[in-house]
Amino acid sequence: MSRLNDPENFRGRVNYAARVIAYGRRATRAFDNCFENYDGDEVATAILRRSKKNARLAANLQRYLSVASIEAAAQRLADVPTRKLPEIARQTRARRKAEFDAWFEQHQTSDAGETADETTAETGSPS
Repeated sequence: MSRLNDPENFRGRVNYAARVIAYGRRATRAFDNCFENYDGDEVATAILRRSKKNARLAANLQRYLSVASIEAAAQRLADVPTRKLPEIARQTRARRKAEFDAWFEQHQTSDAGETADETTAETGSPS
């Protein structure tokens, strides 16, 4: 796995996305990956905070991200110091992954039940 795709490489993903935005580069799949590890709000918040000190980043930000969305995320994370964002992101990833896994398992179970019901209805006999 590329270090850029490693969910634990929070700082690397923030650095890469910030460079793409600051230099107006094309948003690639690698850029999208920076935000797709269940911790996109934390990544975007770190970038927004950097943009306060980086004019080039600030000038291009709205071309890549929904400023209203990231400002809402930044507001929610306002009490978290920037140096603690990686740990908060780690906690968010774990929580959201667990929520997704539970949702997925629930849907697999209900889909399996529906399939069994359909089979029973089609054959006219219990499974």
